[in-house]
Amino acid sequence: MFKELAQDFIMKQVSSQISKATWIDADAIHKVTDEWLGSIILWLAKNVGSKEWAEWLFDAVKKDHDGSILDNIDSLFGEQKQEEWWKILDHIFGNKKEAIETQIGKDTGLDMWQVASILKTVAPLVLGMLGKQTKDNWFGLDDIVWMLTNEKEEVAKKSEWLWIFGKLLDQDGDGDFDMIDAFKLAT
Repeated sequence: MFKELAQDFIMKQVSSQISKATWIDADAIHKVTDEWLGSIILWLAKNVGSKEWAEWLFDAVKKDHDGSILDNIDSLFGEQKQEEWWKILDHIFGNKKEAIETQIGKDTGLDMWQVASILKTVAPLVLGMLGKQTKDNWFGLDDIVWMLTNEKEEVAKKSEWLWIFGKLLDQDGDGDFDMIDAFKLAT
C-alpha cells in the first residue's frame, strides 16, 4: 500500500532530518505524517477525477517529481527549494490548505507553523514516491488514477482521520464529496 510505503520511508529516512530542521520531535512528526498522508491520498484521488487535474499530476510526476529526490534527501532542506515545496501544497490543496493545517494542528497539538513545516517537507517526497512508482511500473495516466482510487479506498478503511477531510471537502452538506462539491469549491 502506497501510504504505508511513504510513511515507512519518511519515518526511517527523513524524520530525523525534519526534526533537526523544524525542532519538532519524531513522535509529533509521525502523527502529522500519518494524518497528512491519508489526507493527501484522499485529495489526490478526488482531484484525479478531473481529466485536466489528472493530466497535470501525471505530467508533474513524469517531469518534475520522478523519484530522484528520494536519493537526494538533503535537497529537501535547501533554501532555494522551500518556495517550490510551498507551491506544491498550494496547488494540491488550494484554498483548503490552511483549514487542513489547522485541523492537523488541533489533532496533534502542534501550531500551524510546525504543521506547515512538516507538510512542505513531506509533500515533495510523496510526489517523488508517486513518480518513482510511475517510472518503475511504466504507469500511464489511467494507471495513476486507478492506483490513487484504490489507495483512497484502503486509506478510508483504516484511517481515523479521514472523516475530517471529507467534511472539509463536503460543500453541500450531503455527507460525501461529489461533483456538486467540486463545482462549489471551484467557484
